[in-house]
Amino acid sequence: MLSPSTRFTVRTNDVAAKVIDGEAIIINLTNGLYYSLAGVGSEVWTLIEAERSLAEMAAILGARYAMPSGGVATDLERLAQELLDEDLVAIAMGDGEPGAPPAAVTGSERAYEPPALQIYRDMAALLALDPPIPGLHMTPGAATPGRPEA
Repeated sequence: MLSPSTRFTVRTNDVAAKVIDGEAIIINLTNGLYYSLAGVGSEVWTLIEAERSLAEMAAILGARYAMPSGGVATDLERLAQELLDEDLVAIAMGDGEPGAPPAAVTGSERAYEPPALQIYRDMAALLALDPPIPGLHMTPGAATPGRPEA
């Protein structure tokens, strides 16, 4: 059960992600699915990377978009559960340290829209043929796994 103090951590060994032009592009390296979080969703992803709690995220986004934090909290809980179900994030152990106070909040040029996780399954079959190996980091000059050294 998620609570307002729940914090998340990105599953960095299995997930690659980058926020570009207001959109978070996320790839699950174990199953080949990729995801998109646009608009408010990309801001949520950035807050998750900073390990903010659900309550902190709701307060930050509520102030930024002049929305009641209760409504934002409901949207965040739904999105957080989706991210957990897709194995993109994990619940951080312990409540963690409270993050630094948010930067001065200014109004957003966009209207608040509940964050929505878009799932793209079209690359899954291709990556199943040649799956990446999560957590594998090649060292230049090292032997390739499964191949003898020259």
